[in-house]
Parts: sequence; C-alpha cells; structure tokens
Amino acid sequence: MKKIAILIDQFYEHGGIEKLVSIKANYWSKYFNYDVTLIATENKNKPYVYELEKSVNFIDLKINFNREKSYFSSENLKLFIKNVTLMQNYIDKNRPDYILVASHIPITYILPFLSLNQTKTIKEFHFTQFYRKEKTSFKNKVFNFIESKYDKLIVLSKEERSFYKTDNVIIVPNPITSKSTFNESNKTNTFSVVCRFAPVKQLEILVEVWKNLIEKLPDLDWDLNIFGDYKSEYGNKVNTLIQQYNLQDSINLKGQSNKVLEEIKSSKALLITSSQECFPMVILEAQSVGVPVISFDCPTGPRNIINNYKDGILVEHNTIEDFVSKLIQFITNENLQNELIKNSLKNAEKYTLEKIMNLWKEKVFN
Repeated sequence: MKKIAILIDQFYEHGGIEKLVSIKANYWSKYFNYDVTLIATENKNKPYVYELEKSVNFIDLKINFNREKSYFSSENLKLFIKNVTLMQNYIDKNRPDYILVASHIPITYILPFLSLNQTKTIKEFHFTQFYRKEKTSFKNKVFNFIESKYDKLIVLSKEERSFYKTDNVIIVPNPITSKSTFNESNKTNTFSVVCRFAPVKQLEILVEVWKNLIEKLPDLDWDLNIFGDYKSEYGNKVNTLIQQYNLQDSINLKGQSNKVLEEIKSSKALLITSSQECFPMVILEAQSVGVPVISFDCPTGPRNIINNYKDGILVEHNTIEDFVSKLIQFITNENLQNELIKNSLKNAEKYTLEKIMNLWKEKVFN
C-alpha cells in the first residue's frame, strides 16, 4: 500500500485547491487503496470545508503563521523552524512513499532538502508561470534550483510545461468533478459569469463590453448573470459601474450559489474577461453541461482548454472591441451556438475524474 502525505495550509475555507485536495485524497484512498494523510499548517481547530473519507487521515501541525507579517519576520521564522522540525519528525516516523505539496506554503522551499530516506517529493502548481518565464532575477534562479530538487513537478498544460527549466515536469490537468444534466431545450438568451470578485477577473471590462454591446444592439433581449460574492470593495466598484451605465435591467449580480452548474446550464455561453488564468475549472465545468465559453485569450489557461470556434471562442486579450464583435457573431448565429454547445460536451469528456486520477496513478505514483 502506497503512503501519501498531502501538504496544505488550511482545510476550513472554500477554495479550488482545497476542493481538489479533498477529491484526490478521497479517490486515492477509496479506489487505489492508498494510505492518504492530509497535513495542514494552520487549520485552527475548525471543521473540514469538504468531506473526507473515513480512511483519510488528517493532521494539523498548528503552526499558525502570522499572515500580517513577513515570513522573514522573527516570529514567523521561529514558526518555520517548528514547521520543518515537525515535518522531519513525521517523515522519520511514518516514512511516506510520496509527499505532495498542494498549497504554496513555506515548507515548499525546504522540503527537498530534508532527510527523506526513500520518500519522493512532488510539487503541484495551480498558478501560471507565464510572467516569470523571461525573468532572470536571483529570486527566480533560487526558485529554479529548488524546483529542480523535487522528484516531480505537476503542471496543468503543455504551455505551463514550457516555462520550467527542469526535466522533472509532468502534465496532469485538473478533472471535472461536478455533475449535472444537459437539456438543450432549457437554453435561454443569457450569458453567465462565475468568478470571485477580484481585480484579476476584470469585471469592469466586462461591464464596458456589455455597454458597447447594448449600444450596437439596442433591442437586445439577452441577460448577463454574474455569480460570485459581490459584497466587497471590488464588488461595489463593479456594481457602481453597472448603475452608472444604467445596465441594471440586463446585468444581474446573482451572488454565490452552491448549485452553480444548475444555475448556469440554461445559459448559451459563459464569459471570461480575466487578466490571467492558469487552468480555470469553470471552463470545463461549463462545457460539461453544454455551455461553451467565450474568453479573453489571456495567459495561459483558456487557450489550453478551448478549441477556438469549435467548442468555444477566444477573444484578443483585453480588447473590448473584439469581445463585442465576437458576442454579436455568437448572438446572431444560431448554427454557431449549436455547434459550440455540441462540441463543448465532447471536449469535457477528456477531463473526467476517472481519466485524470489514472494519469496520477500512471505518471506520478508509478
């Protein structure tokens, strides 16, 4: 039986990494019969945000870094030493076959240099390295050196693979985990957006796109539904812009939903205006219910999932005029809509949970 430890910072708040960690841990334990342990640095005695199989172990090291201070502060350096000591003790006592670093946490920088015996180290990346690729700073040289010492680095696409200088990189995309049904007859004249309200999502640009679209098609009877927690400073900014342009009758801030796939599956398409995305799961989840995606061709995720004009549409990055043009093309061409919907369902089939978990088993835990 393989023993696998997964390192994370916390497991009490909703997040993409936390969700993926729970899915992997449960699948590996239940279907591969692996001995899986989640090790958190700061769970603060809070309940798990996602359910875990009874066979999955959970350990909170209770390091509790002070996030208000630099990791180089004297307080956090002491906690880091404690973190390293506890991890070394865990390795010595339990001798796991693999240690997987899922979150970007301080132990990332020292794990390969511990006394590992036969334990293999793995680091997975959920963020794009696009903006690091041309940099030759000392900091990046250090990162490259540390990453080279891991047995395996896991990235999400071929393009992300090209940004690493080492030969220990393996491509394993994320799986589709949510399930819903597809019903073509339920489609309505709506676009949807699913995101956290953060500047990187560039929702203010989306509002500008919608304003321009309405100006070109004044009789447009389509709605734009935006799902996400908009009760924030950035959310207020976006809402103010909607009111300023008098778009509140067609742009609907829907808030968060625990059944977002059920909410969006009646939409004709999902829209993305982010400045960057590594491997946005929302694209695959939307495609799995027959909702094609129209997205800025931002680095690097969308273009590694969407096949342009086959199962979605890529828009020139940060170009409002092109986005408006592509939306008009989509709205006025029912044949294009039907083709993208049909092929979205096919594309999503490549990322089923079983297929991706078997990639982990064959490529990583071999």
